[in-house]
Parts: sequence; C-alpha cells; structure tokens
Amino acid sequence: MNDELTPEELVPSESATDITGSENDPTVMVWSTSSGDSTLLHVMQIDPTGIAWLLDIKKPKVLEELVGRINAQPDEATAIIAAESKGTFLPRAELARVTYTEGLKQLTIIDQAGKKQKITEGNEGEHRQIFEAVRHHLGGTAGEEEADAWSVMQGPLLGLVLTAAIGGFMIFLSTEADPSREFSGRRSGMKKLINWLGYTIGPTWMSIIVGGIFLVIFASMMHSLVKRPLREFLAFRPV
Repeated sequence: MNDELTPEELVPSESATDITGSENDPTVMVWSTSSGDSTLLHVMQIDPTGIAWLLDIKKPKVLEELVGRINAQPDEATAIIAAESKGTFLPRAELARVTYTEGLKQLTIIDQAGKKQKITEGNEGEHRQIFEAVRHHLGGTAGEEEADAWSVMQGPLLGLVLTAAIGGFMIFLSTEADPSREFSGRRSGMKKLINWLGYTIGPTWMSIIVGGIFLVIFASMMHSLVKRPLREFLAFRPV
C-alpha cells in the first residue's frame, strides 16, 4: 500500500469526503489534513443513533481497511469505528452541543459531561458538511451566538508565540552572521543560505520585519475580539 494515497483513492465514491449513498443513509465522512511533511486521515459516521469518529490516522492502510469493513457491513459502521483503539462513539442521548465557527475553522462536539472534542478541518469544507449532517440526522435546536474570547484568540496567540520564537532566532542568527564563515557537513548549503540571508538583511531590518509581522497578527486578533465572528450551534440539552 502506498503511504501517499489520498481519501479519494481509498473509497469508491464520486465524493472525496462523503461516501454515503441516498439522502437517508448514514453520512460517512473521510478527509485528510496536512502539516508539513505529514498527513493525517480521519473518518466519521453520523446517523440517528449518534456520532462515531476516528481521528489522526497516520497510516493510509489502516483507513483503507477500516473503510473496506464499513462498505462491507454498513449497518455495523458505528460499531466498527468505535471498536478501534482510538475510536469514539457518542450516542445522541449523551450529545449536548455541536458548535461551528466558520471564520475560525472550529467545529466542536460537546457531550453531557462537558467534555469537548475538537474536529480538525481539511481543505474541502468538511466542518460545514459535518455540521449539516448532524442537523440532518440528529436534529437539535439551532442557534447563533458570538464566539467567546478564547476561541477567537487561540489561533493568533499561537501565531504570536511562533513569530516571537522564530523571529528571535532569526534576529540572533543575523547578529552572528559572518560572510567569511565556512560551513561543512550535513545541510551546509542551508546553513550557508541562512548565514547569507542574516548578513544581507542585518539585525536591525530583521527586527523590523519580525516586529511588523507580530503587530499585524496582534492587530488582527484585536479586531476579531472587537468584531466577534458568529458561532452556529445545535443544542440537544444544556451542558
């Protein structure tokens, strides 16, 4: 099995994300997310009994075998997913809320105990499809509310931390850069490029660039806090 297989290659369907049949059939979502050189695969089933999911699958072969069993026994799909070591099934009776914030790319499933499961979104709008599938199969009371401050700040804060860490490192390298320095060993070409870049830009301009990026992210976060994005929700019972 080729580890580069995509969800489209794993399931016999015209859709890359939904491998269901008719409108009344359970909705089975298959999607992928990429981070750097790694790709994680995810599968979820939504039907009137509840929601089952298995996230962050690292090996395509595992997903291929799982989807094969689901296709062979569609009536047992929920049990098949839940039986996996990291599989989860949340019955409708234990479901409290499902929230979706489009602008923040956040989809959260909350159970009656208040436990939250954040669902990673891929590149094909899987969050919206999952939210609508929950509405279709499980109902719930629909509504809208402003996103809370922490939800708005999570992404920008991570960006600020990374900017400060990477930016500080680049400023340090530009301070230590020396055009006469010789490099050898592994990745000598990359080291030479970074040394040249640091020397060319210099610590002053590097500080200005890093500071500018930091201010842009911070200003964006403040704007989002003032003008909060709307969060859609489906409520089943109060948390």
